Amino acid sequence: MQTFRGIDFIVFLGISQGVFLAIAIQMIQNRNRLANRILSWILIIAAIMLTGRFFFTILEREIASFRLALFVDVLVFIFGPLLYLYFRRLLFNKQALYTLHYVNFVPALLMFLYHIWTYQYSYYEFLVMYHEGRLKLPFLIIEISGIVFNLYFLFRCFQLLRAYIKAEKKNLSYTQDVRKYLTIFLWVFAVFLSLWIVGFIQYYVLDTYLSFVNYNIIWILIPTFIYIVGFYSLKQPDIFRMPLQIKPQSKSHEGLDLKQIQDLSQKLEEIMVRQKIYLDHQLTLVDLAKTLEISTNKMSWLLNNIHKMSFYDYVNKYRVEAFIEKIHNGEHRHHTLLALSIDSGFNSKSTFNRAFKMFVNDTPREYVKKTEVL
Repeated sequence: MQTFRGIDFIVFLGISQGVFLAIAIQMIQNRNRLANRILSWILIIAAIMLTGRFFFTILEREIASFRLALFVDVLVFIFGPLLYLYFRRLLFNKQALYTLHYVNFVPALLMFLYHIWTYQYSYYEFLVMYHEGRLKLPFLIIEISGIVFNLYFLFRCFQLLRAYIKAEKKNLSYTQDVRKYLTIFLWVFAVFLSLWIVGFIQYYVLDTYLSFVNYNIIWILIPTFIYIVGFYSLKQPDIFRMPLQIKPQSKSHEGLDLKQIQDLSQKLEEIMVRQKIYLDHQLTLVDLAKTLEISTNKMSWLLNNIHKMSFYDYVNKYRVEAFIEKIHNGEHRHHTLLALSIDSGFNSKSTFNRAFKMFVNDTPREYVKKTEVL
């Protein structure tokens, strides 16, 4: 038995945190329930991977810990597909019951069969085969497959996130906090894979050892991933899911003739200017379409083709104008800029700053300074 080291303590904390979060997330009512079911499985897998590492280093020569450490390689091939499934269920509506085709889990099945094959050898026989180089080719194939397989699903997750951001601009007038959470989520996974690739290259290609990239760093990263998930997922409210656009939208008039387009544009302007519907912090494309009594497809076509803007930009343009009007009325002398932006319909400082910069080509604070000079 080896001495209990600092890295082992970090790994142990990661195990306990992962199990706790997997249970706690399931107890949250009406918050991304179907997506969080997958997230719990991801956390359990991460905890099992850490458990395998923990017991193999603490109880190095125990058969049970040796078998568990080998089984961890099976879970490596399950992590990527589950991560993609979590993103798909969390971000897009009408996809809540989306399931992956069984083909995505064939590599995990093959790895499991390989794991069963190893049971014909004892721990010591396995070590002899390893030192004689008889396992180098299987290990090389397994590791390359694991890297490529997980890189593939990482790429698909980034594609989903980009599609979500694009759909968000079409359907929402605000930015949801889930984007930041999922971006960090993916980049931690990307760092993990990068370190794995560096370790693979240095072992199989360069035959060298880099002190700043080693086995311990990778295993510290998994608890870090668990902590990030815990921090965001427990406080993340149920989100507004986007429609996933599989086919490109038609550029036709969506059944609208010229007279209808003119009437709808006039009515839309009246709603925005007189009713000031943009003051609703959580205004959506669906809400605006219902107000105009048209379908969301027609509403989206009208904004994109007649007003040459996404729904997000169209609504925020009015909000920026409302904020500027407040500045010209001198309201910034009695209220903070953030308070004025909230009163103008924005729901966050980041969304406000981004929209203001886009339409005014200046920051809100600089704009106020220039108006004071004038």
